[in-house]
Amino acid sequence: MKRTQLAVAVLLATGSVSATAATYTVTPLPLQDVAENNYARSIDDTGKMLSVVETEFSPPIDLDQLEDDTSFYTTYSGAFEDESDALQGEFTDADYTLVVSYLYSIQTASTGQKLATYRTYSTDTSDIDLVPGLDEVTDKFDDYTQSVEAIGRDSVGGNFIVGDSPGVVILDEYEDEDGETVNYTYSELPPQAFAQTSSGTKILPPVDDTLGGFASARAVNRNLQVAGFSTVEFLDTVEDAMEDCEEEETRGDIPEGRCLYSIYAGEFNVPRISSYFVTNSTSYLSSFILSSEVNATIWQLDVNGDVISTDTFPLLFTPEPDDTVHYFSYAYDINEQGIAVGEALTGDAVNITRPNSSGLNESERVATVFRDGETEEILPREENLISQAIAINDNNWVAGAVLRESSDIARSRLFAYNLDTTEQLYPDGFFTTAAVQPNAINNNNIIVGKSDYDATSDTIRENHAFMFNIETEEFTDLNDLIECDSDYLLVEAIDINDNNEIIANARIRSTSKYITGVEIINSEGETNEVDSIVAVKLTPSAGSIDDCSTDDGDDSDDSSDDDDEENYERKGASTGFFGLVTLCLMTIFRRKMKK
Repeated sequence: MKRTQLAVAVLLATGSVSATAATYTVTPLPLQDVAENNYARSIDDTGKMLSVVETEFSPPIDLDQLEDDTSFYTTYSGAFEDESDALQGEFTDADYTLVVSYLYSIQTASTGQKLATYRTYSTDTSDIDLVPGLDEVTDKFDDYTQSVEAIGRDSVGGNFIVGDSPGVVILDEYEDEDGETVNYTYSELPPQAFAQTSSGTKILPPVDDTLGGFASARAVNRNLQVAGFSTVEFLDTVEDAMEDCEEEETRGDIPEGRCLYSIYAGEFNVPRISSYFVTNSTSYLSSFILSSEVNATIWQLDVNGDVISTDTFPLLFTPEPDDTVHYFSYAYDINEQGIAVGEALTGDAVNITRPNSSGLNESERVATVFRDGETEEILPREENLISQAIAINDNNWVAGAVLRESSDIARSRLFAYNLDTTEQLYPDGFFTTAAVQPNAINNNNIIVGKSDYDATSDTIRENHAFMFNIETEEFTDLNDLIECDSDYLLVEAIDINDNNEIIANARIRSTSKYITGVEIINSEGETNEVDSIVAVKLTPSAGSIDDCSTDDGDDSDDSSDDDDEENYERKGASTGFFGLVTLCLMTIFRRKMKK
Protein backbone atom coordinates (compact mmCIF):
# COMPACT_ATOMS: atom_id res chain seq x y z
CA MET A 1 0.00 0.00 0.00
CA LYS A 2 1.73 3.19 -1.16
CA ARG A 3 0.83 6.22 0.88
CA THR A 4 1.78 9.89 0.88
CA GLN A 5 2.93 11.68 4.04
CA LEU A 6 1.48 15.09 4.91
CA ALA A 7 2.49 17.43 7.69
CA VAL A 8 0.44 17.32 10.85
CA ALA A 9 -0.54 20.95 10.36
CA VAL A 10 -2.37 20.05 7.16
CA LEU A 11 -4.23 17.28 8.95
CA LEU A 12 -5.32 19.59 11.73
CA ALA A 13 -6.48 22.14 9.20
CA THR A 14 -8.67 19.57 7.49
CA GLY A 15 -9.83 18.06 10.76
CA SER A 16 -9.07 14.54 9.57
CA VAL A 17 -7.20 13.41 12.67
CA SER A 18 -7.49 14.62 16.27
CA ALA A 19 -4.66 16.75 17.63
CA THR A 20 -4.65 14.48 20.68
CA ALA A 21 -4.11 11.28 18.70
CA ALA A 22 -0.81 9.51 19.30
CA THR A 23 1.55 8.14 16.70
CA TYR A 24 2.78 4.60 17.18
CA THR A 25 5.89 2.62 16.46
CA VAL A 26 5.38 -1.00 15.43
CA THR A 27 7.46 -3.79 16.96
CA PRO A 28 6.81 -7.41 15.99
CA LEU A 29 6.90 -9.90 18.84
CA PRO A 30 10.05 -12.03 18.75
CA LEU A 31 8.27 -15.20 17.67
CA GLN A 32 9.21 -15.40 13.99
CA ASP A 33 11.67 -18.20 14.74
CA VAL A 34 8.96 -20.14 16.61
CA ALA A 35 6.17 -20.22 14.00
CA GLU A 36 5.02 -18.54 10.80
CA ASN A 37 1.85 -17.20 12.42
CA ASN A 38 1.26 -15.90 15.92
CA TYR A 39 -1.72 -14.09 17.37
CA ALA A 40 -2.02 -11.37 19.99
CA ARG A 41 -3.76 -12.14 23.26
CA SER A 42 -3.08 -9.49 25.93
CA ILE A 43 -0.78 -6.77 27.25
CA ASP A 44 -0.60 -5.71 30.89
CA ASP A 45 0.62 -2.47 32.45
CA THR A 46 4.19 -3.78 32.77
CA GLY A 47 4.26 -4.26 29.00
CA LYS A 48 4.29 -8.07 29.30
CA MET A 49 2.36 -9.61 26.41
CA LEU A 50 0.82 -12.97 25.63
CA SER A 51 0.76 -14.38 22.12
CA VAL A 52 -0.44 -17.70 20.72
CA VAL A 53 1.69 -19.40 18.06
CA GLU A 54 0.29 -21.79 15.47
CA THR A 55 2.01 -25.02 14.33
CA GLU A 56 5.43 -24.42 15.83
CA PHE A 57 8.56 -25.13 13.86
CA SER A 58 10.30 -28.48 14.41
CA PRO A 59 7.94 -30.09 16.91
CA PRO A 60 9.28 -33.28 18.52
CA ILE A 61 8.38 -36.54 16.79
CA ASP A 62 7.96 -39.80 18.67
CA LEU A 63 9.39 -42.20 16.13
CA ASP A 64 8.25 -45.27 18.07
CA GLN A 65 4.62 -44.18 18.00
CA LEU A 66 4.90 -43.11 14.37
CA GLU A 67 6.09 -46.57 13.33
CA ASP A 68 4.17 -48.80 15.74
CA ASP A 69 0.87 -46.97 16.25
CA THR A 70 0.08 -45.35 12.90
CA SER A 71 -0.14 -46.27 9.22
CA PHE A 72 2.08 -43.38 8.16
CA TYR A 73 4.89 -45.30 6.49
CA THR A 74 2.45 -47.53 4.63
CA THR A 75 0.26 -44.66 3.50
CA TYR A 76 3.12 -42.50 2.24
CA SER A 77 5.42 -45.16 0.86
CA GLY A 78 7.02 -43.70 -2.25
CA ALA A 79 6.09 -40.12 -1.34
CA PHE A 80 9.32 -39.19 0.45
CA GLU A 81 12.18 -37.15 -0.95
CA ASP A 82 14.57 -39.65 0.65
CA GLU A 83 12.69 -42.80 1.59
CA SER A 84 15.66 -44.79 2.89
CA ASP A 85 16.57 -42.07 5.38
CA ALA A 86 12.92 -41.49 6.27
CA LEU A 87 12.53 -45.15 7.22
CA GLN A 88 15.44 -44.67 9.62
CA GLY A 89 13.85 -41.57 11.14
CA GLU A 90 16.08 -39.12 9.26
CA PHE A 91 13.94 -36.60 7.39
CA THR A 92 14.54 -33.89 4.84
CA ASP A 93 12.72 -30.59 5.42
CA ALA A 94 9.93 -31.65 3.06
CA ASP A 95 9.63 -35.12 4.61
CA TYR A 96 9.60 -33.69 8.14
CA THR A 97 6.78 -31.39 7.03
CA LEU A 98 4.87 -34.38 5.69
CA VAL A 99 5.27 -36.25 8.99
CA VAL A 100 4.06 -33.33 11.09
CA SER A 101 1.16 -32.65 8.76
CA TYR A 102 0.11 -36.28 9.12
CA LEU A 103 0.31 -36.10 12.92
CA TYR A 104 -1.91 -33.03 12.96
CA SER A 105 -4.42 -34.90 10.80
CA ILE A 106 -4.85 -37.75 13.33
CA GLN A 107 -5.48 -35.68 16.44
CA THR A 108 -8.85 -37.38 17.02
CA ALA A 109 -7.53 -40.90 16.40
CA SER A 110 -7.34 -43.35 19.30
CA THR A 111 -3.62 -43.96 18.85
CA GLY A 112 -0.60 -42.04 17.65
CA GLN A 113 1.29 -39.01 18.90
CA LYS A 114 -0.77 -35.89 19.59
CA LEU A 115 0.58 -32.40 18.83
CA ALA A 116 -1.03 -29.16 19.97
CA THR A 117 -1.80 -26.76 17.15
CA TYR A 118 -1.57 -23.71 19.40
CA ARG A 119 0.67 -22.83 22.34
CA THR A 120 1.15 -19.59 24.27
CA TYR A 121 4.28 -17.53 24.90
CA SER A 122 4.83 -14.49 27.10
CA THR A 123 7.19 -11.80 25.88
CA ASP A 124 8.40 -8.24 26.43
CA THR A 125 9.57 -7.88 22.78
CA SER A 126 13.02 -9.21 23.75
CA ASP A 127 12.70 -12.55 25.53
CA ILE A 128 10.06 -15.25 25.24
CA ASP A 129 8.85 -17.82 27.75
CA LEU A 130 6.49 -20.73 27.17
CA VAL A 131 3.19 -20.75 29.05
CA PRO A 132 2.84 -24.55 29.30
CA GLY A 133 -0.58 -24.79 30.93
CA LEU A 134 -0.99 -28.38 32.11
CA ASP A 135 1.72 -29.78 29.85
CA GLU A 136 4.54 -31.77 31.46
CA VAL A 137 8.22 -32.38 30.76
CA THR A 138 8.93 -35.89 29.45
CA ASP A 139 12.17 -37.87 29.51
CA LYS A 140 11.67 -38.91 25.87
CA PHE A 141 12.01 -35.35 24.61
CA ASP A 142 13.73 -33.82 27.64
CA ASP A 143 11.15 -31.08 27.19
CA TYR A 144 7.40 -30.55 27.26
CA THR A 145 5.32 -33.05 25.29
CA GLN A 146 3.85 -30.25 23.16
CA SER A 147 0.55 -32.14 23.32
CA VAL A 148 -1.33 -29.48 25.30
CA GLU A 149 -3.15 -26.61 23.63
CA ALA A 150 -2.71 -24.11 26.47
CA ILE A 151 -4.16 -20.66 25.83
CA GLY A 152 -2.93 -17.83 28.04
CA ARG A 153 -5.55 -15.09 28.10
CA ASP A 154 -4.48 -12.39 30.56
CA SER A 155 -1.70 -11.37 32.91
CA VAL A 156 -1.05 -8.91 35.72
CA GLY A 157 2.24 -7.72 37.15
CA GLY A 158 4.12 -9.31 34.27
CA ASN A 159 4.24 -12.81 35.71
CA PHE A 160 0.78 -13.77 36.98
CA ILE A 161 -0.89 -15.44 33.99
CA VAL A 162 -4.34 -17.02 33.64
CA GLY A 163 -5.91 -19.05 30.87
CA ASP A 164 -7.24 -22.51 30.08
CA SER A 165 -5.66 -25.81 29.16
CA PRO A 166 -6.66 -29.46 28.74
CA GLY A 167 -4.72 -32.14 30.55
CA VAL A 168 -1.51 -33.61 29.17
CA VAL A 169 -1.88 -36.42 26.63
CA ILE A 170 -1.01 -39.78 28.17
CA LEU A 171 -0.05 -43.09 26.57
CA ASP A 172 -2.25 -45.87 27.92
CA GLU A 173 -0.88 -49.34 27.08
CA TYR A 174 -3.80 -51.78 26.86
CA GLU A 175 -3.85 -55.47 26.05
CA ASP A 176 -7.00 -56.26 24.10
CA GLU A 177 -8.99 -59.52 23.93
CA ASP A 178 -6.72 -60.83 21.17
CA GLY A 179 -3.63 -60.33 23.31
CA GLU A 180 -2.45 -57.37 21.22
CA THR A 181 -1.07 -54.27 22.93
CA VAL A 182 -2.74 -51.05 21.82
CA ASN A 183 -1.14 -47.74 22.80
CA TYR A 184 -4.10 -45.43 23.33
CA THR A 185 -3.31 -41.70 23.53
CA TYR A 186 -5.72 -39.14 24.96
CA SER A 187 -5.86 -36.04 27.15
CA GLU A 188 -6.33 -36.92 30.79
CA LEU A 189 -8.54 -33.88 31.56
CA PRO A 190 -11.07 -31.66 29.76
CA PRO A 191 -10.16 -27.94 29.53
CA GLN A 192 -9.33 -26.44 32.92
CA ALA A 193 -8.82 -22.87 34.11
CA PHE A 194 -5.27 -22.30 35.32
CA ALA A 195 -3.10 -19.67 36.98
CA GLN A 196 0.64 -19.59 36.37
CA THR A 197 2.85 -17.88 38.95
CA SER A 198 6.49 -18.02 39.96
CA SER A 199 5.58 -21.00 42.14
CA GLY A 200 4.13 -23.03 39.24
CA THR A 201 0.83 -23.70 37.50
CA LYS A 202 -2.34 -24.29 39.51
CA ILE A 203 -5.75 -25.53 38.36
CA LEU A 204 -8.69 -23.28 39.26
CA PRO A 205 -11.30 -25.98 39.84
CA PRO A 206 -14.85 -25.74 38.50
CA VAL A 207 -17.76 -25.91 40.93
CA ASP A 208 -18.84 -29.30 39.59
CA ASP A 209 -15.71 -31.28 38.79
CA THR A 210 -17.38 -34.42 37.48
CA LEU A 211 -14.73 -36.07 35.28
CA GLY A 212 -12.63 -32.98 35.99
CA GLY A 213 -15.40 -30.60 34.98
CA PHE A 214 -14.80 -27.67 32.63
CA ALA A 215 -13.57 -24.14 33.31
CA SER A 216 -11.95 -21.19 31.56
CA ALA A 217 -10.10 -18.23 33.10
CA ARG A 218 -10.45 -15.08 30.99
CA ALA A 219 -9.17 -12.13 33.02
CA VAL A 220 -7.32 -11.26 36.23
CA ASN A 221 -7.14 -7.97 38.17
CA ARG A 222 -4.48 -6.63 40.53
CA ASN A 223 -6.40 -8.04 43.50
CA LEU A 224 -5.90 -11.49 41.94
CA GLN A 225 -9.57 -11.99 41.24
CA VAL A 226 -9.94 -14.18 38.16
CA ALA A 227 -13.05 -13.95 36.00
CA GLY A 228 -14.24 -16.76 33.76
CA PHE A 229 -16.77 -19.57 33.85
CA SER A 230 -17.12 -23.16 35.01
CA THR A 231 -19.49 -26.11 35.16
CA VAL A 232 -21.88 -26.03 38.12
CA GLU A 233 -24.09 -29.02 37.31
CA PHE A 234 -24.29 -32.01 34.95
CA LEU A 235 -27.18 -34.05 33.65
CA ASP A 236 -27.59 -37.60 34.97
CA THR A 237 -26.59 -38.88 31.53
CA VAL A 238 -22.95 -38.06 32.35
CA GLU A 239 -23.02 -40.20 35.50
CA ASP A 240 -24.72 -42.98 33.53
CA ALA A 241 -21.99 -42.88 30.91
CA MET A 242 -19.30 -42.99 33.60
CA GLU A 243 -20.90 -46.08 35.12
CA ASP A 244 -20.89 -47.76 31.69
CA CYS A 245 -17.14 -47.07 31.43
CA GLU A 246 -16.51 -48.66 34.80
CA GLU A 247 -17.99 -51.99 33.67
CA GLU A 248 -16.01 -54.13 31.18
CA GLU A 249 -19.20 -55.55 29.67
CA THR A 250 -20.60 -52.14 28.73
CA ARG A 251 -17.47 -50.18 27.79
CA GLY A 252 -16.19 -52.66 25.23
CA ASP A 253 -12.64 -53.77 24.54
CA ILE A 254 -10.95 -50.49 25.44
CA PRO A 255 -9.32 -49.20 28.65
CA GLU A 256 -11.50 -47.41 31.17
CA GLY A 257 -9.53 -44.18 30.81
CA ARG A 258 -10.07 -44.08 27.04
CA CYS A 259 -13.77 -44.74 27.58
CA LEU A 260 -14.01 -41.84 30.04
CA TYR A 261 -12.14 -39.62 27.58
CA SER A 262 -14.84 -40.30 24.99
CA ILE A 263 -17.31 -38.63 27.38
CA TYR A 264 -15.42 -35.35 27.84
CA ALA A 265 -13.59 -35.14 24.50
CA GLY A 266 -14.48 -32.26 22.21
CA GLU A 267 -14.02 -28.58 21.54
CA PHE A 268 -15.21 -25.43 23.27
CA ASN A 269 -15.72 -22.46 21.00
CA VAL A 270 -18.38 -19.80 21.53
CA PRO A 271 -18.11 -17.21 18.74
CA ARG A 272 -18.60 -13.50 18.88
CA ILE A 273 -22.09 -12.32 18.12
CA SER A 274 -21.13 -11.60 14.53
CA SER A 275 -21.30 -15.37 13.91
CA TYR A 276 -24.27 -17.73 13.99
CA PHE A 277 -24.70 -19.60 17.28
CA VAL A 278 -27.17 -22.06 18.73
CA THR A 279 -26.59 -23.47 22.19
CA ASN A 280 -27.23 -27.12 21.26
CA SER A 281 -24.77 -27.19 18.37
CA THR A 282 -21.86 -29.63 18.57
CA SER A 283 -20.03 -27.34 16.15
CA TYR A 284 -19.29 -25.05 19.08
CA LEU A 285 -19.66 -27.15 22.22
CA SER A 286 -18.79 -30.74 23.08
CA SER A 287 -21.52 -33.09 24.24
CA PHE A 288 -19.88 -33.03 27.67
CA ILE A 289 -20.46 -29.28 27.98
CA LEU A 290 -23.90 -29.54 26.36
CA SER A 291 -24.77 -31.88 29.24
CA SER A 292 -23.97 -29.23 31.83
CA GLU A 293 -24.88 -25.79 33.12
CA VAL A 294 -22.00 -23.32 33.02
CA ASN A 295 -21.99 -20.19 35.17
CA ALA A 296 -19.85 -17.08 35.30
CA THR A 297 -17.22 -17.66 37.98
CA ILE A 298 -14.83 -15.46 39.97
CA TRP A 299 -11.94 -17.18 41.73
CA GLN A 300 -10.12 -15.25 44.48
CA LEU A 301 -6.47 -16.33 44.49
CA ASP A 302 -3.46 -15.76 46.70
CA VAL A 303 -0.02 -14.76 45.40
CA ASN A 304 0.86 -18.43 44.79
CA GLY A 305 -2.18 -18.98 42.58
CA ASP A 306 -4.06 -21.04 45.17
CA VAL A 307 -7.83 -20.56 45.34
CA ILE A 308 -9.09 -18.79 48.47
CA SER A 309 -12.75 -18.60 47.46
CA THR A 310 -15.02 -19.23 44.47
CA ASP A 311 -18.18 -17.30 43.54
CA THR A 312 -20.54 -18.21 40.74
CA PHE A 313 -23.30 -16.16 39.15
CA PRO A 314 -26.66 -17.60 38.13
CA LEU A 315 -28.53 -17.63 34.86
CA LEU A 316 -30.85 -14.77 33.94
CA PHE A 317 -33.83 -17.09 34.33
CA THR A 318 -34.82 -20.30 36.10
CA PRO A 319 -35.23 -23.27 33.71
CA GLU A 320 -38.06 -25.74 34.22
CA PRO A 321 -37.10 -28.74 36.40
CA ASP A 322 -37.26 -31.16 33.45
CA ASP A 323 -35.42 -28.83 31.03
CA THR A 324 -32.28 -30.56 29.71
CA VAL A 325 -31.09 -27.74 27.42
CA HIS A 326 -27.58 -26.39 28.04
CA TYR A 327 -27.61 -22.84 29.45
CA PHE A 328 -24.76 -20.57 30.43
CA SER A 329 -23.52 -17.27 31.79
CA TYR A 330 -19.93 -16.28 30.93
CA ALA A 331 -17.64 -13.63 32.42
CA TYR A 332 -14.97 -12.23 30.10
CA ASP A 333 -13.42 -9.36 32.05
CA ILE A 334 -13.18 -7.92 35.56
CA ASN A 335 -12.15 -4.51 36.93
CA GLU A 336 -10.38 -3.56 40.15
CA GLN A 337 -13.71 -3.20 41.98
CA GLY A 338 -14.39 -6.88 41.31
CA ILE A 339 -17.20 -6.17 38.82
CA ALA A 340 -17.22 -8.65 35.95
CA VAL A 341 -18.96 -8.46 32.57
CA GLY A 342 -19.87 -10.96 29.89
CA GLU A 343 -22.98 -12.54 28.46
CA ALA A 344 -25.76 -14.97 29.29
CA LEU A 345 -28.46 -16.88 27.47
CA THR A 346 -32.05 -15.77 27.95
CA GLY A 347 -33.58 -19.16 27.15
CA ASP A 348 -35.29 -17.69 24.07
CA ALA A 349 -34.51 -17.73 20.36
CA VAL A 350 -34.30 -14.82 17.95
CA ASN A 351 -34.49 -14.80 14.15
CA ILE A 352 -31.43 -13.16 12.58
CA THR A 353 -30.67 -12.45 8.95
CA ARG A 354 -26.92 -12.28 8.43
CA PRO A 355 -25.04 -11.19 5.29
CA ASN A 356 -25.59 -13.56 2.37
CA SER A 357 -28.03 -15.77 4.29
CA SER A 358 -31.71 -16.10 5.05
CA GLY A 359 -33.16 -15.61 8.50
CA LEU A 360 -32.24 -18.31 11.02
CA ASN A 361 -33.28 -18.89 14.60
CA GLU A 362 -30.37 -18.42 17.02
CA SER A 363 -29.97 -18.58 20.78
CA GLU A 364 -30.60 -15.19 22.32
CA ARG A 365 -27.54 -13.89 24.19
CA VAL A 366 -27.39 -10.61 26.09
CA ALA A 367 -24.68 -8.45 27.65
CA THR A 368 -24.50 -8.90 31.41
CA VAL A 369 -22.74 -7.60 34.51
CA PHE A 370 -21.86 -9.84 37.45
CA ARG A 371 -21.70 -8.20 40.88
CA ASP A 372 -22.97 -8.73 44.42
CA GLY A 373 -23.87 -12.32 43.58
CA GLU A 374 -26.31 -11.23 40.86
CA THR A 375 -26.42 -11.52 37.08
CA GLU A 376 -27.85 -8.35 35.52
CA GLU A 377 -28.77 -7.54 31.94
CA ILE A 378 -27.40 -4.10 31.07
CA LEU A 379 -28.93 -3.09 27.72
CA PRO A 380 -32.56 -2.70 26.57
CA ARG A 381 -33.31 -6.02 24.92
CA GLU A 382 -35.92 -4.57 22.57
CA GLU A 383 -33.29 -2.38 20.87
CA ASN A 384 -30.92 -5.23 19.95
CA LEU A 385 -31.16 -8.69 18.47
CA ILE A 386 -28.38 -9.97 20.73
CA SER A 387 -25.57 -8.32 22.71
CA GLN A 388 -22.30 -9.23 24.37
CA ALA A 389 -20.16 -7.36 26.94
CA ILE A 390 -16.45 -7.90 26.35
CA ALA A 391 -14.50 -5.59 28.66
CA ILE A 392 -14.83 -3.22 31.63
CA ASN A 393 -12.49 -0.59 33.06
CA ASP A 394 -12.13 0.91 36.54
CA ASN A 395 -14.37 3.84 35.55
CA ASN A 396 -17.17 1.29 35.10
CA TRP A 397 -17.30 1.81 31.35
CA VAL A 398 -18.30 -1.41 29.63
CA ALA A 399 -17.32 -2.13 26.02
CA GLY A 400 -19.11 -4.69 23.93
CA ALA A 401 -21.08 -5.37 20.78
CA VAL A 402 -24.73 -5.47 19.83
CA LEU A 403 -26.30 -7.00 16.76
CA ARG A 404 -28.67 -4.65 14.98
CA GLU A 405 -30.28 -4.73 11.56
CA SER A 406 -29.41 -2.26 8.83
CA SER A 407 -31.34 -2.68 5.57
CA ASP A 408 -32.62 -6.01 6.96
CA ILE A 409 -29.06 -7.34 7.41
CA ALA A 410 -27.69 -7.83 10.93
CA ARG A 411 -24.13 -6.80 11.77
CA SER A 412 -22.31 -6.23 15.03
CA ARG A 413 -21.96 -2.70 16.32
CA LEU A 414 -19.83 -1.24 19.08
CA PHE A 415 -21.41 -0.10 22.31
CA ALA A 416 -19.99 1.68 25.37
CA TYR A 417 -22.12 1.72 28.52
CA ASN A 418 -21.44 3.34 31.88
CA LEU A 419 -22.72 1.31 34.83
CA ASP A 420 -22.88 4.37 37.10
CA THR A 421 -24.59 6.89 34.82
CA THR A 422 -26.27 4.46 32.34
CA GLU A 423 -24.84 6.61 29.52
CA GLN A 424 -24.78 4.68 26.23
CA LEU A 425 -22.79 5.23 23.04
CA TYR A 426 -23.23 3.36 19.74
CA PRO A 427 -20.59 4.81 17.38
CA ASP A 428 -20.34 3.86 13.72
CA GLY A 429 -17.26 2.12 12.41
CA PHE A 430 -15.33 3.26 9.35
CA PHE A 431 -18.65 3.57 7.51
CA THR A 432 -22.32 3.36 8.44
CA THR A 433 -22.88 -0.34 7.81
CA ALA A 434 -19.46 -1.51 9.00
CA ALA A 435 -19.40 -4.42 11.41
CA VAL A 436 -17.41 -3.49 14.51
CA GLN A 437 -15.91 -5.83 17.11
CA PRO A 438 -14.39 -4.41 20.32
CA ASN A 439 -11.80 -6.36 22.28
CA ALA A 440 -10.59 -4.22 25.19
CA ILE A 441 -10.88 -0.93 27.06
CA ASN A 442 -8.30 0.78 29.26
CA ASN A 443 -8.68 3.24 32.13
CA ASN A 444 -8.15 6.16 29.73
CA ASN A 445 -11.52 5.19 28.24
CA ILE A 446 -10.02 4.04 24.96
CA ILE A 447 -11.57 1.00 23.25
CA VAL A 448 -9.70 -1.07 20.66
CA GLY A 449 -10.81 -3.77 18.26
CA LYS A 450 -11.47 -4.27 14.57
CA SER A 451 -13.95 -2.92 12.03
CA ASP A 452 -14.95 -3.59 8.46
CA TYR A 453 -12.84 -1.27 6.34
CA ASP A 454 -13.96 -1.99 2.80
CA ALA A 455 -17.65 -1.93 1.82
CA THR A 456 -17.20 -3.23 -1.72
CA SER A 457 -18.32 -6.73 -0.71
CA ASP A 458 -21.40 -7.47 1.34
CA THR A 459 -20.04 -10.69 2.84
CA ILE A 460 -16.22 -10.67 2.74
CA ARG A 461 -14.76 -7.41 3.98
CA GLU A 462 -11.26 -6.39 4.90
CA ASN A 463 -10.73 -5.49 8.56
CA HIS A 464 -8.64 -2.71 10.06
CA ALA A 465 -7.67 -2.20 13.67
CA PHE A 466 -9.34 0.75 15.39
CA MET A 467 -9.24 2.79 18.58
CA PHE A 468 -12.27 4.67 19.90
CA ASN A 469 -11.95 7.45 22.46
CA ILE A 470 -15.07 7.68 24.62
CA GLU A 471 -14.26 11.25 25.71
CA THR A 472 -13.85 12.67 22.20
CA GLU A 473 -16.02 10.05 20.45
CA GLU A 474 -13.36 9.71 17.74
CA PHE A 475 -13.09 6.44 15.82
CA THR A 476 -9.55 6.11 14.44
CA ASP A 477 -7.90 3.67 12.05
CA LEU A 478 -4.68 2.61 13.78
CA ASN A 479 -3.07 2.22 10.37
CA ASP A 480 -3.26 6.02 10.09
CA LEU A 481 -1.06 6.35 13.17
CA ILE A 482 1.91 4.30 11.96
CA GLU A 483 4.51 4.90 9.28
CA CYS A 484 3.18 5.22 5.77
CA ASP A 485 5.71 2.73 4.41
CA SER A 486 5.07 0.15 7.11
CA ASP A 487 5.18 -3.48 6.05
CA TYR A 488 2.41 -4.21 8.54
CA LEU A 489 -1.31 -3.87 7.91
CA LEU A 490 -3.01 -3.71 11.31
CA VAL A 491 -6.12 -5.87 11.02
CA GLU A 492 -7.21 -6.14 14.67
CA ALA A 493 -6.25 -4.48 17.95
CA ILE A 494 -6.59 -7.05 20.74
CA ASP A 495 -5.68 -5.25 23.96
CA ILE A 496 -4.57 -1.88 25.33
CA ASN A 497 -2.97 -1.06 28.68
CA ASP A 498 -3.07 2.15 30.71
CA ASN A 499 0.11 3.38 29.01
CA ASN A 500 -1.89 3.28 25.75
CA GLU A 501 0.40 0.51 24.51
CA ILE A 502 -1.50 -1.82 22.19
CA ILE A 503 -1.02 -5.42 21.13
CA ALA A 504 -2.48 -6.09 17.70
CA ASN A 505 -2.62 -8.60 14.88
CA ALA A 506 -0.98 -7.49 11.66
CA ARG A 507 -0.85 -8.96 8.19
CA ILE A 508 2.54 -9.10 6.50
CA ARG A 509 4.06 -10.74 3.47
CA SER A 510 6.66 -13.35 4.33
CA THR A 511 8.42 -16.31 2.76
CA SER A 512 6.77 -19.70 3.00
CA LYS A 513 8.65 -22.18 5.19
CA TYR A 514 8.80 -25.86 5.88
CA ILE A 515 7.78 -26.98 9.35
CA THR A 516 11.50 -26.97 10.15
CA GLY A 517 11.55 -23.18 9.68
CA VAL A 518 13.66 -23.45 6.52
CA GLU A 519 12.50 -21.35 3.56
CA ILE A 520 10.89 -23.24 0.71
CA ILE A 521 12.66 -22.83 -2.62
CA ASN A 522 10.56 -23.58 -5.69
CA SER A 523 11.67 -25.27 -8.89
CA GLU A 524 12.87 -21.94 -10.24
CA GLY A 525 15.12 -21.38 -7.25
CA GLU A 526 12.89 -18.71 -5.75
CA THR A 527 11.03 -18.35 -2.47
CA ASN A 528 7.24 -18.21 -2.25
CA GLU A 529 5.57 -15.19 -0.69
CA VAL A 530 2.53 -15.77 1.53
CA ASP A 531 0.38 -13.70 3.87
CA SER A 532 1.12 -14.23 7.55
CA ILE A 533 -0.53 -12.92 10.68
CA VAL A 534 1.84 -11.77 13.41
CA ALA A 535 1.34 -10.08 16.77
CA VAL A 536 2.87 -6.61 17.09
CA LYS A 537 3.28 -4.13 19.89
CA LEU A 538 2.22 -0.54 19.20
CA THR A 539 4.13 1.93 21.36
CA PRO A 540 3.07 5.62 21.58
CA SER A 541 5.78 7.91 20.25
CA ALA A 542 6.32 11.63 19.78
CA GLY A 543 6.15 12.90 16.25
CA SER A 544 3.88 14.10 13.50
CA ILE A 545 0.77 12.26 12.43
CA ASP A 546 0.93 11.03 8.86
CA ASP A 547 -1.89 11.08 6.37
CA CYS A 548 -1.31 8.09 4.11
CA SER A 549 -3.38 8.46 0.98
CA THR A 550 -3.33 5.77 -1.68
CA ASP A 551 -1.84 7.03 -4.92
CA ASP A 552 -1.85 3.87 -7.05
CA GLY A 553 -4.39 1.56 -5.45
CA ASP A 554 -4.38 -0.77 -2.53
CA ASP A 555 -2.24 -3.83 -3.16
CA SER A 556 -3.46 -5.75 -0.14
CA ASP A 557 -5.97 -8.53 -0.62
CA ASP A 558 -9.16 -8.90 1.33
CA SER A 559 -8.99 -10.59 4.70
CA SER A 560 -11.72 -11.39 7.14
CA ASP A 561 -12.21 -13.78 10.01
CA ASP A 562 -15.17 -15.66 11.34
CA ASP A 563 -15.56 -14.86 14.98
CA ASP A 564 -14.71 -17.68 17.07
CA GLU A 565 -12.33 -18.73 16.85
CA GLU A 566 -13.43 -17.52 13.45
CA ASN A 567 -10.59 -16.04 12.54
CA TYR A 568 -7.05 -15.22 11.61
CA GLU A 569 -5.91 -18.51 13.10
CA ARG A 570 -7.95 -20.39 10.52
CA LYS A 571 -6.62 -18.24 7.66
CA GLY A 572 -3.08 -18.60 8.89
CA ALA A 573 -3.23 -22.35 8.61
CA SER A 574 -4.06 -22.08 4.93
CA THR A 575 -1.09 -19.83 4.13
CA GLY A 576 1.57 -21.89 5.85
CA PHE A 577 3.23 -25.20 5.11
CA PHE A 578 -0.01 -27.18 4.97
CA GLY A 579 -0.64 -25.88 1.47
CA LEU A 580 2.42 -27.83 0.38
CA VAL A 581 1.29 -31.29 1.40
CA THR A 582 -1.77 -33.35 0.69
CA LEU A 583 -3.19 -33.19 4.19
CA CYS A 584 -5.10 -30.19 5.44
CA LEU A 585 -5.44 -29.24 9.08
CA MET A 586 -8.64 -27.57 10.17
CA THR A 587 -8.86 -26.89 13.91
CA ILE A 588 -11.12 -24.66 16.01
CA PHE A 589 -9.33 -22.04 18.02
CA ARG A 590 -10.86 -20.43 21.11
CA ARG A 591 -11.13 -16.83 20.25
CA LYS A 592 -9.96 -14.06 22.52
CA MET A 593 -12.92 -12.48 24.22
CA LYS A 594 -10.81 -10.00 26.14
CA LYS A 595 -9.75 -11.98 28.39
